[in-house]
Amino acid sequence: MTTLSRRQFFGGALLGAAGLATSSALVGCGGSPKTSKSAASTADAKPDAPASWTQLNPQESYGANSTDFSALFSEIKVGTMTLRNRLCKSAAGSDTAVKKSTTISQNSLDYYGRFADGGTALIVLEDGLLAGFGMNPFRKMVVDSVEAGIAEAKRVADRVHEGGAYVGPQLGLGTPTDPGDCNAYTVDELKKMITDVAEAALRVKQAGFDFIEIKGATNDGLNQFVSRHMNHRTDEYGAETEENRVRFFTEIIAGIRAACGEDFNILVLINGAEENDVELGNNDTFITIDESKALAKSLVAAGANLVQVRVGTNGQEANCWATDVQHAPTGAHGATGYGTQFDFSSHFSGVLDGSHEGLGAFIPMAREIKSVVDVPVGCASYMDPRIAPDLINNAVANGDVDLVFMNRPLTVQPDMANLLKEGRIDEVRPCTRCFHCHGKPYGEDETCRVNPTTQFAYTKEFPEGYDLTKAENPLNVLVVGAGPAGMEAAITAAERGHKVTLCDSSSSTGGMLRFADAVKGPREHLGTLCDYFAKQLELKGVTVKTGETVTADSAKAENPDAVIVAVGGKRESRYSGTVSMDGFASAEIGSNVIVLGANLQAIDVAQKLLAEGKKVTLITEGGADTVDAEQSYWVRKYTKANLFAHGVKVWCDCTIDDADESSVTFKTATGIQKTLSADTVVECFDMQPNTELLDELKAAGINAIAAGCDAPSNIQTAIHAGYKVARYL
Repeated sequence: MTTLSRRQFFGGALLGAAGLATSSALVGCGGSPKTSKSAASTADAKPDAPASWTQLNPQESYGANSTDFSALFSEIKVGTMTLRNRLCKSAAGSDTAVKKSTTISQNSLDYYGRFADGGTALIVLEDGLLAGFGMNPFRKMVVDSVEAGIAEAKRVADRVHEGGAYVGPQLGLGTPTDPGDCNAYTVDELKKMITDVAEAALRVKQAGFDFIEIKGATNDGLNQFVSRHMNHRTDEYGAETEENRVRFFTEIIAGIRAACGEDFNILVLINGAEENDVELGNNDTFITIDESKALAKSLVAAGANLVQVRVGTNGQEANCWATDVQHAPTGAHGATGYGTQFDFSSHFSGVLDGSHEGLGAFIPMAREIKSVVDVPVGCASYMDPRIAPDLINNAVANGDVDLVFMNRPLTVQPDMANLLKEGRIDEVRPCTRCFHCHGKPYGEDETCRVNPTTQFAYTKEFPEGYDLTKAENPLNVLVVGAGPAGMEAAITAAERGHKVTLCDSSSSTGGMLRFADAVKGPREHLGTLCDYFAKQLELKGVTVKTGETVTADSAKAENPDAVIVAVGGKRESRYSGTVSMDGFASAEIGSNVIVLGANLQAIDVAQKLLAEGKKVTLITEGGADTVDAEQSYWVRKYTKANLFAHGVKVWCDCTIDDADESSVTFKTATGIQKTLSADTVVECFDMQPNTELLDELKAAGINAIAAGCDAPSNIQTAIHAGYKVARYL
């Protein structure tokens, strides 16, 4: 098995020749903001892993940027619409609607309006946003009349049109249980549904929208009729023939066309290929690329103006639209979420590209669909021109795909299109693929790691909405700590008009972001985020002082009106002879490793060690529900399954009695005393509050405010804390 040495991993392509020392001297975002790296610095790095894993889906670099965006910013005709560029917002939940409200929220108007103002050409609204206003026949209306619903929905259309974009809602027929199983409907019920959808589409048109998108993808209601593994009917809507499988879909399209006329645009979303992710190989009844080609041709013949493609699976829902999550486990490219791996050369009919950590994975599939239809074809799934400029632009230029659909990158930076067009790619805040924005299955709030207003605007957190206000009385602000919280605080405070100085005791900015980037690998592009912060510090005029330790006396010398303390959490080390997280980067790690702790950082460390070919065991005092708890739902789902599948044992609810460099003695949850031996023991306990400087400053009469150091957790909470403090300073 090929393994990486510590020097190879922490040095070389990931971090440059300087490599990593301890956490107090980590390579940061550059000695000053003026010397920040290129936007594609970490995207160019090629991930490494043992040969036993990389024999599946070997990876290629994908961060090249020739600065040519000409294809992305060329016009294209879609039905009666002439799009100003190829960048589109795909349908996805926004959580901006107020439940049971009879009016569209200001949050919804601003959320979608900002995409249009930012240059996005076409915006597909989430299915549920307008459902209560009569735009979806399968949802209960919240208004008193159809006319009232049309009038209210029109506010969204008008707001997006003001920004110069085309807009329309997605309409889905629900999940396999909502509105129901495809096999349970009578023919008369299906005919009624066709009529109902056509009437709803007409209301969409009357409300001023430019199109409607009919969702027949993933494993939702309409897709059931197309997929043989779900459709067991024996009538004219059954699965026995291709004509019958597509009949319900084509009759819906034809019904909309008849009701709305030729000047209304119909978009369709289909699965280009399917795979049984639960039982790899047992996929005889799943849709192949040839079947989806036939479906696309039939839908276009029925009246569809655009085809968007994704894939379908019957297990992990994220596998249908988020190919990058399949690369979340370090080294295990193509993870299914069940401890197995897709082989993209054969699974999904062999039409997905798995060589770029999920980026652009659907492009070959879109090319296949384009070969049989004469309307534009688009796809989503990590189609991010911020991270892979040339790859995405060339896909359009070469005719592989016509439209680039995005969700997460746009929620991070709503004006991405304008910034790219102006050649300001390094000013685009990068999406880091953390999936905090899709956290509901575990009950977490849906948030954005790097955009602190997403899901917080118009809530009790930021009731004023998305935009910052200028400070009425500009202050002299000192920010201590140049990690994610401190950099965000400094940038936000400066943007509001404050005079800001940012200090850090290390030789560069970045804090633990570089360390996280090295441990996690390049998939999350945390180095690119570091570069973004450095550029923003420069643009906002922040004075950056590195290599300076701030005390109460030195702070007073700056004569600050306020000091934001963003020094991060404090590491806890309980035992001698073990490897601390502060020393992890430079330590020699043996082949058999015990990690004490099972938080996010412990799991990231375990993944990296496993990818190096080491045997890993985790021992934690917390329960099973605390394992990787700071990570997002979907990343947790994939990384844990991969760790367990490769032999990692996690001992939960333990009492750790003692540990040294080669053993750990502990009591299990059932009270059994155990001693495990290891070559190396790594301590990775939860971060603790780090308020000594905060207390010292306050004792000296200085106006000091904590930004994350009092409640350390993860990158998302750190950035949010820094932003919130500065927003209200």
